[in-house]
Amino acid sequence: MIKTARVRALTIIILACVLGGCTSVPKQSLYKEIGGHKTLNTIYGVAITRIYTDPVIGHYFKGVPKKHLRDQLVLQICELIGGPCEYNGKTMLESHTGLNIKEREFYILVEYVQGAMRDVGLTYQQENRILKKLAPIKYQTVNL
Repeated sequence: MIKTARVRALTIIILACVLGGCTSVPKQSLYKEIGGHKTLNTIYGVAITRIYTDPVIGHYFKGVPKKHLRDQLVLQICELIGGPCEYNGKTMLESHTGLNIKEREFYILVEYVQGAMRDVGLTYQQENRILKKLAPIKYQTVNL
């Protein structure tokens, strides 16, 4: 009787592992899933080109070299989405204090980034997962 109970318990454990995922495959980071540094570099290259020429928000970026901004954004997002990068640049508060950025202006920038993500082929799910990581930044940039 005890032997039968052990066999049943072992069978249940094995079935639970097979059906429930005990044969786990390590989950890939969002960074790797989207194509890593190359994809982020492309996204922010496209977005920044559009941002710098926008008549409403472009003026915020006068005097900021495009390459510098792209490199900083790529590092920051890379770190946020599980990449091997370490962002050591200015905090969002340091970068945006005194600019008095309006919520509408913030969302213009977000739309350029979203459009760039779509242009490079990210899925809506990937896009939303990245935006979820970026959402708290709004409160560190608007109306400071």
